Amino acid sequence: MLNSKYKQDLFYNVKKLPLKDKIDLIETAYKIAYKWWVDELDCSKSFARQEIEMDFETIMKKFNDSAHFVFIHRRVFEDYLEIGFCTMETPIDYYLFLYLNKKHIPMFVKKYNLNIV
Repeated sequence: MLNSKYKQDLFYNVKKLPLKDKIDLIETAYKIAYKWWVDELDCSKSFARQEIEMDFETIMKKFNDSAHFVFIHRRVFEDYLEIGFCTMETPIDYYLFLYLNKKHIPMFVKKYNLNIV
């Protein structure tokens, strides 16, 4: 069991959000993110994700209802908001990572009625 003095990451329930709201949330986050990037996992080349050059519009064309979407308040090593998704497709799986200041969490929680899992 973890000692209570250690902080754990907080995962928010985004499963019930409609695709339209997820897209709106990601696009809003992109505009205020201090860092973002795209990884790909192509197991014909490597079993580790590799950062790639891909513009935001292109990665967003890959986002759909089958993607694994996350909204996480990271608190273990640093304190920030991580928003992103994994396309969950073969043969190449794509990942979008957006890092935001944690001060934006209340705005997203209120606008999208998010709750901690």
